[in-house]
Amino acid sequence: MTKHLRRVKVSLIMGILLISTVICLVNTASSKIIEYPSLITIEITPESIAALQEPVDIESVLIVQLKIGYSVSIPAWTEPGGTLARLWLFGSMIQYPQLIHLEIEGKPDWADIALAVPDVYIQNFSTYPVYTTADLIITPYIDAPAVPKSVTIKATAGNIGRILGVVYHRTLNFEPDYIPLIRVETEKPTRQVAPREPINFEITIMNMGNKETLVNGRVLDAPDEWAALISPTQLPLGPGETATVTVSMTAPYTFGWHNEIRTFTVEFTPEKSPPSTPPVTGSAQIVQLRVNSIGFSTPGFEFVLLFTALIISLIIIKKRTKK
Repeated sequence: MTKHLRRVKVSLIMGILLISTVICLVNTASSKIIEYPSLITIEITPESIAALQEPVDIESVLIVQLKIGYSVSIPAWTEPGGTLARLWLFGSMIQYPQLIHLEIEGKPDWADIALAVPDVYIQNFSTYPVYTTADLIITPYIDAPAVPKSVTIKATAGNIGRILGVVYHRTLNFEPDYIPLIRVETEKPTRQVAPREPINFEITIMNMGNKETLVNGRVLDAPDEWAALISPTQLPLGPGETATVTVSMTAPYTFGWHNEIRTFTVEFTPEKSPPSTPPVTGSAQIVQLRVNSIGFSTPGFEFVLLFTALIISLIIIKKRTKK
């Protein structure tokens, strides 16, 4: 009885070894003949799609959630796994996970774009997609232009046994937020004029934002008799560009006979170009322009003039009385 059991055990062991040897030989001989293609997909969650459709705030962190799928066109009998399936697919009793390496292509210098984890693993192999997740992190720098930008996620899976490697690309778009910022300067904010004298103020404007900007100017508090004009009233400026605006006016006839000062307020407002509804604008910049005149009289001159006129009048009346 004991000898019989030993013979059975030996037969089983020899059978297993024989089957394994045959499978390994067949696997080796047919490994280049019978291979199975694989497929990678990268999906973006609805919440991240909605976030990418809005401008990304400067120096903020946007996390884009990725859903990575992996599938293999393997025979149905291998999907449950098991020793024979592993031997057939991988030539080994051990099933190793599939490594998918992720990298970013086309990264700009003005943003930090990175993957939280560049390598993800798929534990199971199936004809249906098996999913894992990864996070893409986007942070625009302060000098990021407010223009659309595309980056590409490259996913690479290598060969593993009879399963062929695959490379997949997924492109996504984002746009840094607009910074409406301008600098306004004038070298001579104070000018001296006489009655009916025209005068021009030159004002320099620089676009310090990250996109083409429309600069809208207007004079806030000029009476009609001054005929104040600003030219041009709207000025397009690219990032870093500088241009000059002229504010012209003519002193009325009533101004300049005495020592007078008049102040005018000019407002410049940056607006995103092209204009949108509602408009995207920044803080208005204010310039104060001053016009003065020393007049044609000095303090006390009016009293002297009145007193002289009174004396002359009295002399004339006295002469007429004598006649």
